[in-house]
Order: sequence, then C-alpha cells, then structure tokens
Amino acid sequence: MSKSSKSKPLQFTSEFEKLEKNKVKLTITISPEGFREGLVKAYNKNKHYFDLPGFRKGKAPRKMIEQMYGREVFHEDAINFILPEAYEQSLEQHNIDPVYKPEEIEPGPMSEATGAIFYVQVYVRPEVTIDGYHGLTYPKMETEATEADIQDALRAEQEKNARQISVERAAETGDIVTINFTGYADGEAFEGGSGQDFDLTLGSNQFIPGFEDQLVGRNVGDDVKVEVTFPEDYSHETLAGKPATFEVEILDVKAKELPEIDDDFADEVSKFSNLAEYKEDLSKSITERKTSQLESTKRSHLARQLAQLAVMEVPEVMYTARQDEMWESFTRQIQSYGMDVESYLRFSNMTEEVMRASWMEQNKFEVDSQLALEAVAAKEAMEVNEEEFRQHLKEMTNFEEDALDKFIESITPPRRRDMERDILCKKALDVVADKAVAVDEPMTTPVTPISAPVSGDEDVIEGEAEEVPNE
Repeated sequence: MSKSSKSKPLQFTSEFEKLEKNKVKLTITISPEGFREGLVKAYNKNKHYFDLPGFRKGKAPRKMIEQMYGREVFHEDAINFILPEAYEQSLEQHNIDPVYKPEEIEPGPMSEATGAIFYVQVYVRPEVTIDGYHGLTYPKMETEATEADIQDALRAEQEKNARQISVERAAETGDIVTINFTGYADGEAFEGGSGQDFDLTLGSNQFIPGFEDQLVGRNVGDDVKVEVTFPEDYSHETLAGKPATFEVEILDVKAKELPEIDDDFADEVSKFSNLAEYKEDLSKSITERKTSQLESTKRSHLARQLAQLAVMEVPEVMYTARQDEMWESFTRQIQSYGMDVESYLRFSNMTEEVMRASWMEQNKFEVDSQLALEAVAAKEAMEVNEEEFRQHLKEMTNFEEDALDKFIESITPPRRRDMERDILCKKALDVVADKAVAVDEPMTTPVTPISAPVSGDEDVIEGEAEEVPNE
C-alpha cells in the first residue's frame, strides 16, 4: 500500500492496494474543507427547489434546509461534485490505468467535521507474458491479377450499369418485383409486415424463408397468398415460430438488361476509350488491392497467433468496455446516415443484445491481440518519442503545426496513453511481420475491424416501405 501527496491543498488524499485478479482498491479521503466545498456547490445547485416558510423560494439558508430535510439532503450532489475529480487525480497519482468504469464505489463515513471517505474498486490491465513471436507464419497469397479477376471486375461493373426493364412474362429468380403486401398472424395484421410499391429482388433472401419462392412464376396483376412460418429464433418473440399469411399484389416485374462488354462499354464506364486499356487499368487496380489485402490478412493472421501465444488473465470488463466502444461507434455511424438506431434495428430484425453478441468474437480478438502486442512492445523495450507521436497525430488529423500543437496540449493523460499504445502496437506488429515467414497453409478467415452494418436496400433505409422482418 502506498500513500500519495495531495494534488490540491486540503482537498483529498488517496492510497491504494492491489486485490486479486487485476483489481485494485482506492481509498480516497476528502478533507473537511473539500467536503464543505462540495456541499456549498450542491446547495447552490439545488436551493431554488426548496420552499421554506418565511423565506422566498431559493433564499432559504442551507442550515435551515438541512434541519427540515435532514443533514444528508445535499450529500449525494456534493459527492458528485468532489469524487470524480478526486478519483481521476488519484488514478494519475498512483499511475493506475483502469480498463473500465469503477467496479464498486462504497461510501464511508462523512461529515463536515471529518470529511468523507470512499472506497473504489477498479480493474486494471492484466500482466502479460509472451514468447516465441519471431518466425511466425502466414499463408502465401498471389497478388498478380488473373484473367478471372479481371472478368469478375468487368461483370461487377456490368451489373452496376444494368438497366431495369419491365417484362410481360412470369417472374423469375433474379427479377425485381414491385409489390404491395400485408402480413397476418392469428388473423390479425402485424406491425412491420406491410409495404406499398416495394421492390423485391427474387432470390435475394431479403424476406423470411419461403416468401420469395412463392412469387416466382407469378404475373403482373396476380394476387398471391403467401404462406410462411417465422423462424423459431425470430427476434420478435410474438411472431417466433408462428405461421403467417401475406396478401401480395404483383404490380410490376422487371428484369435486368446488361450492357455488352466492349469498347463502347469501356468508354461509358471509365476514362478509357477502348476495352483493352480499361482491362489493363483494372489489372493494375486489382494487383494493388490484392497486395493491400495480403498485408492486411498477414497482419491479422499474425495478430491472432500472438493472442494465442500470450499468457494472461483478461478481466471480463475489458471486453465489456470494448463492446461499449463498438456500440457508440455503430450508433454514430447509423446517425450519420440520417437514421436513428431504433429504426435501423427494427428494419434489420435485430436487437442491441443480438448485435452485441454478433460482435463478441471480434471484440475478444481485438482486446487479446492488443494486449499481446503491448507485451511484445514491452519485451522489445519499445518507446514512443515525441516525433513519432506528432507524426501519428498529423496523419490522423492533417493539422498544420500550430493547430497540431494546440491539439496535443488538449489531450488528457489517459487519452495520450491510449494513443501511445496504438503506436506501440503498430511498431510491435511491424517487428513481428518483418520476421514472419510465408508458407503454404490453409487460409483462415481473416478477422477484420468491425464497422456498423448498413442494409443495402436504400428503400428500406429511407423508410419508403415497411420491410417484412427477415431471418
């Protein structure tokens, strides 16, 4: 157990002790002066809520309010004023790096005469040991563009430039049918099960299993009763496992008309006037992409091995913290598309719990691999100098020198530690990658950073039709 010096005269002192499993306990003692300062702030914040006889509202003295409502009436808000700052400064004094918000905060005795005591338990980064990270292997991968690659790219561009034309025949798989539909379960129409002028590509599996198949072979003007059963694991419990009937009206059947891949096509979709030059440019782009993909796959393959090599006991709250970060990032991204999260989840037949669960593997990989890379950096005695830190921020922000200086001054110590960790992890992975060996081995599915999933159906995203919940 160690004792700190006071960061502010007569405000607080703190001491800490290590507990089991990467947890520490802080004992924070707020001085009487500090506690009284918090009470004054709490009183000023809340005094206008109190209406005492003989006093205008908001003018009653603190002592009178405490006599009427109890001495502890302002304690909670006083704690909220003084404890966060004392907690943050205590972490900095003892060089404690928490991985999540406090696990437990237990108040001790408190009064104006003696001050206040708080006991805070918090998880910290685990100790990690690692060996054997030189000479790791990764799968070989060809980076030169093949003729098949080029043809695939041409077909993709052909699909992008396809026209949709109405046809006078029965609908086939791959066609786009425009429909009105209403769904019924137990004889009642259910929420989210109807739409007007909805474009559905048959075979896209956008709707629940069996729905699209029953529209194949139908013609414009047909009224179709589609009989389906919702999956047992359907996220809306009221419909899970239930049979349902959809009344569907076929309004239009459209087929894709693909352009010919020739010189005119190249001139239309690219900056080149003939197909040969366009294919040559595609070859260069594909080679660059495959080279970049090889490097990304190599690094994630090595990071996965490092996570398996590391000996550590990771606090579960580290994964929780990462999940929270991912959820906040997802929320911001969805909002950037002009949607609210609740609408997106409803249209995607998802819940927050299901989405978080789908991220868990990636989440654990990112936490474990970062800890492993930090251990490599420590073992290699790596450091981040000021020039490296500035260059890292410059690449992130594109700030010029004056703006960069101001930005660096605004960075809090915890945020700077996180940034320096990122730099150290990159340097560590550079060393591991430099000593890695390419071998002929099966390619595993690379783990890649998660981004918020966004539906490809713009009609549904923009809310032009209510999408029937899919699987």
